[in-house]
Amino acid sequence: MRYIQDQIRQAREAKGFTQSDFGRRLGQPQSSVSRIERGGDLRLSTLLEMARILDLEPMLIPKRLVPAIQALIEHAASPDQSGLPAKSSPPLAGGEPEDAED
Repeated sequence: MRYIQDQIRQAREAKGFTQSDFGRRLGQPQSSVSRIERGGDLRLSTLLEMARILDLEPMLIPKRLVPAIQALIEHAASPDQSGLPAKSSPPLAGGEPEDAED
């Protein structure tokens, strides 16, 4: 759960929202935002509203696919815009297709 709360805090800061700003948008006091970011209990409805405000998409990912999803996210966020995976990138799930050209 800590990962989710860290992501919320980072996204809030990236949007330039203070906890008070974010709380107003949520219809909750700043103290509620602080409590959630520090690891307090988080209702699903609140999580969904936070995600909407922060332009995030919550999703459940099977554990076995988490490394592949993380690699895709890192690749998409990399400054290299060539569209080609970096040489040091971890392989995506399944590796290269057998019929891939060299």
